[in-house]
Amino acid sequence: MNMERKSILLVDDIGFILEFETKVIESLEKDLGVKIDIDTAGSVEAAKDLIAGREYDVAIVDMNLPDGTGSDVVSIIRAKGGRTRVAALTIYPERYEEDQGNFDAYFKKPILPTIYKENLRALLQV
Repeated sequence: MNMERKSILLVDDIGFILEFETKVIESLEKDLGVKIDIDTAGSVEAAKDLIAGREYDVAIVDMNLPDGTGSDVVSIIRAKGGRTRVAALTIYPERYEEDQGNFDAYFKKPILPTIYKENLRALLQV
């Protein structure tokens, strides 16, 4: 039996947040019986390099990065075209209201694993 595959790009400069997200995604992978490939980037520049080489099903992007913002990352994704669904991960979603149309969802930090999984499942459309 061929297992469905999905791909996710996580962009955050805080290591423990990337670890949290990875663990939650691995748990969701088991729940759904779907293989999820995870790539991580700690900056806009690193995300740009990954986006150039691959199309992702979902990108979850921190809004405050050392070399720019999550809006910079979503602009790179949207310029490439494709079907990537993008969520912003932020403590302050109200600060980014002008960018809301560029994102498919907002994940407000701190976020419980159950809520993260529900939101991600909707983005993955599984």
